Amino acid sequence: MSGREGLLPVDRVTIGYFACTGVISLVFGGLPGAGIAAAHALVVFGITRLGRWHPRAGLAAIARAAYAVLLTPLLYAELAVLNRFLTQRYFDTTVQAWDAALFGGQPSMDLSAWLPWLSFSEVLHLGYFAYYAIVPIAVLGVYATRGVEALQRTALAVAAAFFVSYLIFMFFPVAGPRYEFTQIGGRISDGTLFGIVHGILEAGSSKGTAFPSSHIAASLAAVVAAGREDRRWFWLLIVPELALTVGTVYGRFHYATDALAGILLGLLVCAVLHGSGSGPRGAREAEGGQPTA
Repeated sequence: MSGREGLLPVDRVTIGYFACTGVISLVFGGLPGAGIAAAHALVVFGITRLGRWHPRAGLAAIARAAYAVLLTPLLYAELAVLNRFLTQRYFDTTVQAWDAALFGGQPSMDLSAWLPWLSFSEVLHLGYFAYYAIVPIAVLGVYATRGVEALQRTALAVAAAFFVSYLIFMFFPVAGPRYEFTQIGGRISDGTLFGIVHGILEAGSSKGTAFPSSHIAASLAAVVAAGREDRRWFWLLIVPELALTVGTVYGRFHYATDALAGILLGLLVCAVLHGSGSGPRGAREAEGGQPTA
């Protein structure tokens, strides 16, 4: 993938995201949207210049393969503006109705009431906080054990999961339980990790980015894609990934349907990339190698 001249798959996916959001911003965003569109056009031009740069090792190779993932915090920050261009409403009542139909209630409210144990809460909040480690460990881990092409494939899966989530946020913004329901109270709220996680979200979350859970979609894509390259990374990361998934609902960060949609999206992205030849089996067969077990 990286030994040939030309753009990598992650470059094309990233260009597609910036082009799509840029056009929407230009058409529907007025003067602020025009500014965003111009910035996105500059980024697209910059990415097209990367076609001749294919470092094989070191920090340069990591940056080349994973730059799209590194951009996602900045892209997340602009979503609170982008998701106002197409609609002025939030679709929380719709998702709440889905939760009621699927689960017979509102798990994002009920779980902490059913299981009001401080130690349990701290474990799940640690799981949610583990999101900030799962993606870097998966991406850097496969580079350390399987090389630069494994890094490229894993980073592509993570970036694609993020970008699809972000596009959904623009068309179907959902604020989430943090805005709709009261915050968890009682002894649980005295937890150290509870305070850290909720403090981070208060300082840096973008409203309208609940459905699907991009945290779950991207981190699960990282775990599955890294596991395909080296199974050790799957078994190392799947437990914190499960804690993250439950913690998103328990902590009232996401509706249960958000979490379910995030799981399905993460798996779907990995399946599509694997089937299209961007996964380890397809890439090796395309290069004339033997299929992996």
